[in-house]
Amino acid sequence: MLLENKYYEIKNIETTTSENIFHIRLIQDCDVYNGHFPGNPVCPGVCNIETIKECAMHLTNKNLSINAIQKCRFTAVATPHECPEMDIIINMQPSDNGFTVKAIIKGQGKTYMEFKGFMTV
Repeated sequence: MLLENKYYEIKNIETTTSENIFHIRLIQDCDVYNGHFPGNPVCPGVCNIETIKECAMHLTNKNLSINAIQKCRFTAVATPHECPEMDIIINMQPSDNGFTVKAIIKGQGKTYMEFKGFMTV
């Protein structure tokens, strides 16, 4: 399921020599929040992982699948009301049959998630 323009929208993308930064806005009236949790919505971890994958797909212009997750650490609870805008910071390196992906989700001075994994085409 693609979450772009349903769960989040990309405001802009910055590219440096070492990383790509996706500035996103969470869509607060998304149906995901009605079920997770009504009245006190939080960003589900699986949606954070999918958002990272979709940002990686933007960078490669390829349909990617997560083949392996080496690290996935949730360091704070993100909510669409307290942190309506986030940065997805991605570093991708080509490797055999895919890409090694390192990503961090940040916003409002907090780190919400750290990810390292392997994605294949």
